[in-house]
Amino acid sequence: MVLVSCLCLKELPDLANATNLEILDVSGCQSLVEIHSSVGNLHRLQSLDMIFCKKLQVVPTLFNLTSLESLVIMGSYQMRELPDISTTIRELSIPETMLEEFLESTRLWSHLQCLEIFGCAITHQFMAHPSQRNLMLVRSVTGIERIPACIKSLHGLKELSIYGCPKLASLPEIPRSLTALTVYKCPSLETLEPFPFGSRIEDLSFLDCFRLGRKARRLITQQSSRVCLPGRNVPAEFHHRAIGNFLAICSNAYRFKICAVISPKQVMVEDQVIELLCHILINGCPMKSPLKNIFDLEITIQLEHLIIFPSTLLTVDRRPEQYSEILFEFSTTSQDIEVIECGVQILRDKTDIRSSYGSCESNSEQLLELEDDLDYDAPRVDTIKDFAKFLSSLLIFLLSLIPSVLFYSLLKQRKDLIRDYFTSFFSF
Repeated sequence: MVLVSCLCLKELPDLANATNLEILDVSGCQSLVEIHSSVGNLHRLQSLDMIFCKKLQVVPTLFNLTSLESLVIMGSYQMRELPDISTTIRELSIPETMLEEFLESTRLWSHLQCLEIFGCAITHQFMAHPSQRNLMLVRSVTGIERIPACIKSLHGLKELSIYGCPKLASLPEIPRSLTALTVYKCPSLETLEPFPFGSRIEDLSFLDCFRLGRKARRLITQQSSRVCLPGRNVPAEFHHRAIGNFLAICSNAYRFKICAVISPKQVMVEDQVIELLCHILINGCPMKSPLKNIFDLEITIQLEHLIIFPSTLLTVDRRPEQYSEILFEFSTTSQDIEVIECGVQILRDKTDIRSSYGSCESNSEQLLELEDDLDYDAPRVDTIKDFAKFLSSLLIFLLSLIPSVLFYSLLKQRKDLIRDYFTSFFSF
């Protein structure tokens, strides 16, 4: 049942007879004050959305909804408490004010896989319905400054998203099971705890988190193979770098970590679904394999950001033991964003990107040592130049030894004559 943007609806009717109801969406019902108690007995209800129901105050217990898998509560700020939730819940979206209350009972949420936390500044990209696209809500509240440490006890959690928490300064240790972490518009965020040993994290996005410290940035870029965070320069570990949106290297490798710096051409007003594409040419020819190198995200950015993700040449495109010219060309699907710098890091066979990052220890020293496990391939041209310089220096050194060797040889051959000469000289 979809009752989106019914502006005059103040109370839901008795739904006791709607025993087969699976979806209930009352988003945008700005006059809605109460959810009828009969909703708490809809045992087949799977999804309940209450987005920007500004006057909503009363929600019945949802503990008995044994089929409930998805619950969204957002922008309903007159709700004083989080209702009792069924332990079958898999996807939960709640405001930051309800977070600590929810996490007090982490042992109950063994099925929870996706948790979204919405802060006091929420823009239209989180709206599920076109009728609310132009709505922006900014509340004047204190806002959370930390995420409770007990969040690491959500052992089944796979996706964690934190949106619009302007006072959030740090992140605690996350669950080992987490595969994706998104933090958006948290401008005070500076630090995060090291990732746990055996972490399965694959995607890390820190959009508009401009105060991230150096240690935090290093943890992020070394932990995951897919990263988005603020920055205007390609990191130093990308030995191949170029200004602009393309670069060429000469290598026989087939595993890469690629980086692009994206920048808005103008002030972005609305969020866009953006794809960053990397087209690869080998000796001037496009890749034969259907594999595409794409990083997609839905964002509004005001400053430069780094996008990092892996790329692999499949067997059909490889030429073992043979060096090839590989051209990487970056582009975006948005006319408002351009690629201003790019870089490539080459990884050797012995190191698998995902497994090496996933096996790093939970302390920062071991994370920093991870870089030693990667076998970087420096540019081939620079290697040849360095070898040529070495040969030249060696030749000059050998030539400088020739006069000394000749003089020593001459002395050895004429030693009797020289000895008689000096003997007669001193006798005189």
